[in-house]
Amino acid sequence: MLGILTAISIVVQATLLAEVVNSIFFLHRPVASISLPLLLLVLVALARGMIAWALEAGGHRAAASTTRDLRSAFIRYALFDRPGDTLESSGSTAATAMQGVDALDPYFARYLPALALGVIVPIVVLIRVATLDVMSAAIMLLTIPLIPIFGILIGKATEAQARSRYQALGRLSSHFLDVVRGLTTLRAFNRGAAQAEKLEETGDEYRRDTIGTLRIAFLSALVLELAATLATAVIAVEIGIRLVAGQMAFAPAFLILLLAPELYAPLRNAAAQFHASADGLAAADRILTPLETAPLARGSLEPLSPSDVPIRFEHVDFAYPTRPQQVLDNATFELVPGERVAIVGPSGIGKSTIARLLLLFDHPDSGRIAIGDTDLRNVDPTAWLRLVAWVPQRPHLTTGTIAEAIALGRPEATRGEVADAARAAGAETFIVALPEGFETPVGDGGMELSAGQVRRIALARAFLRNAPLLVLDEPTTSLDHESAQLIETAIEALPATSTMLVITHDPDFAARVATRVLHVTAGSISDRPEALA
Repeated sequence: MLGILTAISIVVQATLLAEVVNSIFFLHRPVASISLPLLLLVLVALARGMIAWALEAGGHRAAASTTRDLRSAFIRYALFDRPGDTLESSGSTAATAMQGVDALDPYFARYLPALALGVIVPIVVLIRVATLDVMSAAIMLLTIPLIPIFGILIGKATEAQARSRYQALGRLSSHFLDVVRGLTTLRAFNRGAAQAEKLEETGDEYRRDTIGTLRIAFLSALVLELAATLATAVIAVEIGIRLVAGQMAFAPAFLILLLAPELYAPLRNAAAQFHASADGLAAADRILTPLETAPLARGSLEPLSPSDVPIRFEHVDFAYPTRPQQVLDNATFELVPGERVAIVGPSGIGKSTIARLLLLFDHPDSGRIAIGDTDLRNVDPTAWLRLVAWVPQRPHLTTGTIAEAIALGRPEATRGEVADAARAAGAETFIVALPEGFETPVGDGGMELSAGQVRRIALARAFLRNAPLLVLDEPTTSLDHESAQLIETAIEALPATSTMLVITHDPDFAARVATRVLHVTAGSISDRPEALA
């Protein structure tokens, strides 16, 4: 609507201006005789300014609303619809949710309003010019496609460059996050300088892509201005020749000359704004592709407890979208209540995928996972996760005290229960030795703990939940021998009241803590029951 009002105000303003100029300079009428057209011209100019302000404000308001909804939807997807999705690294996901969504703001705030004007204004101007002079309208009609054609050609180059720039930003964000996470290890192995050089190299790549995008944008402005200027000049020349030859009156000729720049300006502006929004368009795929993916189906049935009924993987197939091969292929095994099972295999073979499926982070492509006789897809995920305690490969401590970190899964736990869980996980000794004991701040801004200490706190957190199903994903990976031995001792001392699934690449560790070992090979699982207890 604002675009239509803008187009009408452009035509009315040019008509009034042409009438005023024609009356004063060509017909030599007194100014008093054209007071009404002059007043209307001032009012239309003010109205056009108000419409332009409303169009700009409306665009920014719509952009703010749209980007807010997009960011909320993307974060909801990452945290709830597809939690733990492996399509992107954490750094790249953060860059998409923040800089990627922000980069779409020019697209919604400026490009789409400019595109609306680029469609509406030329149509209205062409209709008005056609009523004055058919030849001028025909020339305009022939020259109008020049700007979109040049805009599309340049836009393709800009889009490719912007996509490369956004990918460089994702790599920079991911690498920076990995460096920050591994600062302690890097310092221990004196690899800080090498990572600084790598960061500088990645940052320089991002700088070059950014400058390349700006270079194309500046050159595109020159090309579009040149095309619009030449088209306007052609119209001015043909009007001037016919005006001198007496084949055309001054008033319509002057009006057409006023409308010619207005015809090309919206098209030129739309093309320029497209380049300004190229970064957002490069991020759009990363934002919209997951949002177009159907969220995981969520059931509503109340699940039975793994302490009472077995968990069965029945001919389960699964593959990640980013990997061509099957991660799990006809995987079939059973977890009996109270049993301790270890899944053994090299890294990347699909062991952690089993944990993801058990935690309902993903569903099998075919086959099913059953709790008793109920397909796990049909149970209420919130109710199911209340029955599960999980220690991931890289446990995370949120900001708070150690006691709060351990009690995360059971906030109502007493201090005595927290201390008992820490003792069972072999963590009490180092906790009480800290300056503030269980009240020591950890997490972001808190005391820095070793990987083994964090792992033992996470283990205590899992023990405190006392859940019917305990899932431990690589509990001793990347730990020194002493820390690994403490974790192993804590797992071995755990009362046999829960079904336990241990995922590890260490067969010796599996033999010591489990009563049955499953071996993963090329996506298939072979069950080799051994009396290891």
